[in-house]
Amino acid sequence: MTTMVTLEFPMKDGMQSGFLELLGGALADTRAFDGCIKVETFSETDGSSVLLVEHWKSRKHQEAYFQWRIETGLVALIEPYMAGAPITKYYEIRAE
Repeated sequence: MTTMVTLEFPMKDGMQSGFLELLGGALADTRAFDGCIKVETFSETDGSSVLLVEHWKSRKHQEAYFQWRIETGLVALIEPYMAGAPITKYYEIRAE
């Protein structure tokens, strides 16, 4: 079943623009990853967080992608920008 994943990244003060720049280059690889349907990026206007809304063919596809991001070092690379752990939620898409 198609899955939507939201990831909210709480930002340290003044770090949102640098995070978005880093993320911008990485999202091309995300969109090309097996099972990715689309990814949208939203930045909170006060700079306190970034929200990704991802659509995947399945939760297993997204979990494989996330494991790949751990292995390739992106997760460690973004940690200095974050004020806390990302909040991840999974949703089954019932109708499009």
